[in-house]
Amino acid sequence: MAGITAAVLSLTSCAEKKEASAEGDQAIDTTAITADTTAIEADTVAATTAPTEEAAAETITATGKVTEINKGKDGYSATLQAEDGKTYTATISIPNMTDPKKYRSVAIGDKITVTGELHDTFIVVRDLK
Repeated sequence: MAGITAAVLSLTSCAEKKEASAEGDQAIDTTAITADTTAIEADTVAATTAPTEEAAAETITATGKVTEINKGKDGYSATLQAEDGKTYTATISIPNMTDPKKYRSVAIGDKITVTGELHDTFIVVRDLK
């Protein structure tokens, strides 16, 4: 049944193309347009994903009070008001932990110490105390 449906659709589309040609309309070669667009998209992707020299992430240990929690699919993000007055967003998830057994949930108001890689104000937590 599926084969018959595919054949009918194929013949119908061919008939529509022939009718357009018979009326004097010009056929447009869409394969050339698609190829050009693909080339442009590939160049754009290559330009945006080219390897760049980045400084190694700084390792930081921050202690502070949890002021906000946002649940994620692999863990959560905790906003941490550090003792030095800075605010960090700590990404805490089992896959990122050096020792996954140290993963635990925290609550707003808990005082925690995190160690991890600092990226601007975001800490990818490797250890949680």
